[in-house]
Amino acid sequence: MSYQVLARKYRPRSFTQFIGQDSICRILKNALQSKRIHHAYLFTGPRGVGKTTLARLLAKCLNCRESVTAEPCDQCTNCHAINENRFIDLIEVDAASRTKVEDTRDLLADIHYVPSQGRYKIYLIDEVHALSANSINTFLKKLEEPPPHVVFLLATTDPQRLPTTILSRCLQFHLKALSIDQIHQHLATVSQNESVTYEMGALQALGQAARGSLRDALSLLDQAIAYSNGHLTERDMKILLGSTATVEISTLLKALIAHSSEQLWSIKEELSAQAVDFIQVTDELLTLLHRIALAQVLPEEFSRSDETIQQISQQLSPEDTQLYYQIVLRSRQDLTLAPTPCLGFEMMLLRMLAFIPLNDSLNHVAEEIHPTDKLLPVPLEKNPPLMESTEPIKATELDNTIENAVVDWTRIVKQLNLTGITHTFAHQCVLQSYTNNHVTLLLDPKQTALHTSKQEEKLAQALSRFFGKPITLSIRLGNSNIPTPAHYEQQQKFQRLQRTTEILGKDPTVQAIIKTFGSKLHSGSIQFLDKD
Repeated sequence: MSYQVLARKYRPRSFTQFIGQDSICRILKNALQSKRIHHAYLFTGPRGVGKTTLARLLAKCLNCRESVTAEPCDQCTNCHAINENRFIDLIEVDAASRTKVEDTRDLLADIHYVPSQGRYKIYLIDEVHALSANSINTFLKKLEEPPPHVVFLLATTDPQRLPTTILSRCLQFHLKALSIDQIHQHLATVSQNESVTYEMGALQALGQAARGSLRDALSLLDQAIAYSNGHLTERDMKILLGSTATVEISTLLKALIAHSSEQLWSIKEELSAQAVDFIQVTDELLTLLHRIALAQVLPEEFSRSDETIQQISQQLSPEDTQLYYQIVLRSRQDLTLAPTPCLGFEMMLLRMLAFIPLNDSLNHVAEEIHPTDKLLPVPLEKNPPLMESTEPIKATELDNTIENAVVDWTRIVKQLNLTGITHTFAHQCVLQSYTNNHVTLLLDPKQTALHTSKQEEKLAQALSRFFGKPITLSIRLGNSNIPTPAHYEQQQKFQRLQRTTEILGKDPTVQAIIKTFGSKLHSGSIQFLDKD
């Protein structure tokens, strides 16, 4: 016996087996029990949710040898014939392949003849919206006043293309897309029946990839069983579906929050090497941002069960979450227009790095220009700004002066010759103490995504080379206003921008332009051509 695909093998044969369409099943069952049979039914909805399956089930209910019933026996010759697609009084047509008016006339030529095998003659027309205008006109009269032994069952994924003359003559039922949980539970049942072992995350990935279509989910399950040889793992499903793990998506988002272009591009290259579907990765990023937004509004309900969501929701402001979501959502539409999805994904990341709320950035820097002592780990005067001291610091000098004190960490970092993420990581720290060859650093809490064991090890090795002896390192979280090298650089840029804005505001040419055109000078539009 040939193999039967899961989508056909597990096709519902009764209303109780139908998943996700409870209200529609209830209406049809009550109508059948009360013998209120309409002459035309229209089933609409996305692909793979059960439109034609429900139509066949209704045909079986109408033609079961027992009686017109909501619970067909599934044992009589008529029920068996309908299940096996050989019931002579069930005429099933794909309108997409028979659009001509001649095809419609041939289809309806025998409509007045009574059924030869069953109680009703059923016309099941799939994708009815594909009929031509002339075909619909030919069909309309029969649809309005069919013989008493005829029932029309129409199905379409695009009801908007149907004329109102068709819609008004039918009982309409819209089948909704299934939720991920509904699909996940059904896949678990099917997997158990098929003696397939699975991880919960694997079925969750398949359910999400199906996008509400149960038929697509079963087809994916068929493919997944063949790929994994009967043992479904989450890792295999991610590879099969061309998606990426949630942990990688969260790491990507943390790199964006830290504005670490090096780490961001490293993750993107890893995704490229895995040959992922960047459209699906974008969808996963949207899903993650959605969950973070919910966690920020309802932290008790949405963040408690997921530490990653809880952590990111605290690092990212609600405004930035909304900004990122809108950028990703708009970029999602552009991915298909880009030369390649990968290129479109890269531009989306660059856009997210570039679009930092200007007012928030300037206000944050302005606060750092006049910080209060209580917000800093040590008095500010012990950490002179970068411009006040540019001479290199010698390790021997540090050994004599740094004991139980805080020195200019900025000048030290410049001499460590760090690159990439390690350089960025060091710039987001401030030196708290150096005692007995042990260095303690305070990390900006907004940059915790940069802190990994690998980066800590690299920084410790660089410090050991600088001091010429083994150095141990510990990292602690500071507060949001610790004077890190990155903050000092940002402070200098802000001060330079302020000075430049004042100079331009006094320039006669600029004043004449402002007066003539009624314009304003926006500091955010000023760009410096040099690197200083």
